[in-house]
Amino acid sequence: MKEGYICKACRSGRLHKREIIQKFEREGLEVSIDGIPALVCEKCNQIYFSPGIGDKISVAANYLFMLSEIKHAGEYRAAV
Repeated sequence: MKEGYICKACRSGRLHKREIIQKFEREGLEVSIDGIPALVCEKCNQIYFSPGIGDKISVAANYLFMLSEIKHAGEYRAAV
């Protein structure tokens, strides 16, 4: 999809390039990734990613979860 195309979800809004923040939650931990390039519908806010971006976001989120788990494990040990 390209900027200016009609949204497939609502079939009326136009898509515009944006940088978005995507939040993820796993087992009580929350991480977010800022600055993700996407196309966003002006009407329904449906988000579209370029091919391959979803895989990269998933890898980045998994690394952030690992770092967060390490940080929280260190805080737990320091508190005990």
